[in-house]
This record gives sequence, structure tokens and C-alpha cells, in this order.
Amino acid sequence: MGWFDRLFGRTPGPTSQLFARFRRKSRAPTDPDLLKIAKDRKGHVSRKAVRDEYNRLVLEKYAHDKA
Repeated sequence: MGWFDRLFGRTPGPTSQLFARFRRKSRAPTDPDLLKIAKDRKGHVSRKAVRDEYNRLVLEKYAHDKA
């Protein structure tokens, strides 16, 4: 019964630890154009694939800006 209490919050400490890993550490603004390109390229596969493609496009964009 202890795991049930931790999961549903009868003891407040462990629930914050449970959901802490789901919070994002930082919220950077997204580039809507790059996100649309990533969704068009990888949208049918998975959200992780879209996120990876978006990150790749962002790195590619800023690599060209620095050069």
C-alpha cells in the first residue's frame, strides 16, 4: 500500500520526486518555421523523431550563423 500512497500523493514528498523528471529544465522559444519543416519530414514517425530533426535543424542553422 505504500507505493499507492506515494503515487497518488497521500505523502507529499515522494510525489514531487516522481513528477520532477517530467518537468522541463528550460523552455527555449521554438522557431515555428523549423518546427514545421521537422514535422513535415518526420511527423509520421514519432514525436521523438520530430524533436531530433528539429534539434538537428536548429544546430545546422546556428552553425551557419557562427561561420
